[in-house]
Amino acid sequence: MASFGESSLISRSQAKRVVRNLEKFHTILLDFTGIETVGQGFADEIFRVYQNENPGMEILPTNANEDIQRMIKRAIETARQDIP
Repeated sequence: MASFGESSLISRSQAKRVVRNLEKFHTILLDFTGIETVGQGFADEIFRVYQNENPGMEILPTNANEDIQRMIKRAIETARQDIP
């Protein structure tokens, strides 16, 4: 994802660019090599909103540092709370 030219991915609009046109895939591998931080909005957009819109899709983060892992975990936990 460092190919987006930034070491920080913060916004929902950045997240939407990352997942644009990926609906045809069943598994998405997101490589966080070179990314130092992600914002709550970015993580929430991919791991809660996009995942809820595409429930048959598996999103696998790789090479995420501890801060990024925490942000992803938080988004996933929020998504689980949304399930009735």
